[in-house]
Amino acid sequence: MPDDPDESFIVDTVLRHRPEGAPRGPTSAPMNPGDDAAVVSNDQCVTVDAMVEGVHWDDRLHPEDVGWKLVACNASDINAMGGIPTWGVLTVALPRPVDRDWVEAFSRGMGAALDTWSIQLIGGDTTRSPGPKVVSLTLSGSMAAPIGRDGANPGDDLWVSGPLGGPAAVFASPEIDPSPLARPKPPIGLGARLLGIANAMMDLSDGLARDLPRLCAASGVGAVVTPEALPIHPSAKGDTALAVGFGEEYELLFSASPEHRSLVLSAAEAFGRTPSRVGVITAERGVHLAGMPWPATLFSHFGGDQ
Repeated sequence: MPDDPDESFIVDTVLRHRPEGAPRGPTSAPMNPGDDAAVVSNDQCVTVDAMVEGVHWDDRLHPEDVGWKLVACNASDINAMGGIPTWGVLTVALPRPVDRDWVEAFSRGMGAALDTWSIQLIGGDTTRSPGPKVVSLTLSGSMAAPIGRDGANPGDDLWVSGPLGGPAAVFASPEIDPSPLARPKPPIGLGARLLGIANAMMDLSDGLARDLPRLCAASGVGAVVTPEALPIHPSAKGDTALAVGFGEEYELLFSASPEHRSLVLSAAEAFGRTPSRVGVITAERGVHLAGMPWPATLFSHFGGDQ
């Protein structure tokens, strides 16, 4: 499946204009972009995510849910690196006059998520927006060692940590239970438990059809996914397109040696997850859905039809 060409263009262009020979960071730790979070030292990583009104949420999402989700999506990035989120700084851009009720509700939701995962909010910035509300959280995490996207090996099992398609089903049918989209609950801590078990890992924020090719490209491998093995959320009613083409599940996608199957399952028990083995990593490049073509992706930041 192709990545979003405009999103890739933006990232590639920004990176191309980085200063040559600039210091790589405070240590010799890897600083290359492309993983869910940036490794800034041997035991610390950092990520940032922004949410824009009208793009990431609308009136169907309560302000408390916006606050919760901002924390959850960032914590998921740290989790996908094998880290534990520790502290964050917040940026809020709001139109005037300030909607005080919105700020109160947003802050309650964010505070609940920070408390759930024991994250400290230590600072930030506020400014005026001439248009929609914009919120952005930068989050730091601690880790024993990073798990990137580049370690998958041919013959590895391909796993997802939980059900897929629930957020897509809510987006398509707002009358159903909104919690999969509004209140994601990534398995924070599972990433750290998979250290020494998972060879490559990332989170499913953009959907399996888009994220799996990213993991495979980083590792220089391919993959074959078995549609019947996908753990489709009950709300998606068996719809493969909803399960692979939308994202926002914030579950872990990872590869591991077949000899580690029992370790994968036991590691996930404490987090209320039963991971599903959905395919296999191949030496041949390319990502395939066995027996059928990949359904069209259902969201793109810059696609002309979105």
